[in-house]
Amino acid sequence: MSYYHIIDEPKIKQSENLIVDPVIILLVAIFLPLFWAPPYFGRWWLPFLWLAVNGYLMGSPTLKKEIAISVIGIISLFGLMELFIHISKLEPFNQLKSLAQYVRIILNGAFFLILYLVVFKQSIPYEIYSYTRKE
Repeated sequence: MSYYHIIDEPKIKQSENLIVDPVIILLVAIFLPLFWAPPYFGRWWLPFLWLAVNGYLMGSPTLKKEIAISVIGIISLFGLMELFIHISKLEPFNQLKSLAQYVRIILNGAFFLILYLVVFKQSIPYEIYSYTRKE
């Protein structure tokens, strides 16, 4: 097999091997909690951190928007958790055992909505990145 080397050709950095498709991060965020629960509420913030690092390594032009959506989303998720804790202490709701199931559904829905927004914001720069890095 022949091999060529152009001196001025940019070299692939070692950190570029860590870049993955953002849809894979989304799928990991969906299926990983079925098998393992990360400590310190990692299920809620680790996918956003992974997406931020992925966007930084990729050189995403929408990185600031992705980080802004992630930060606002994480703050709103923890705000929703606090809201539901306070609502569950109120008199009409403290006797309902099924309230926790609905709260979990609402939190998961909000989490995946925010995660979808960040993933699909990053998927376009990833497609351009993967097109330019084809060998």
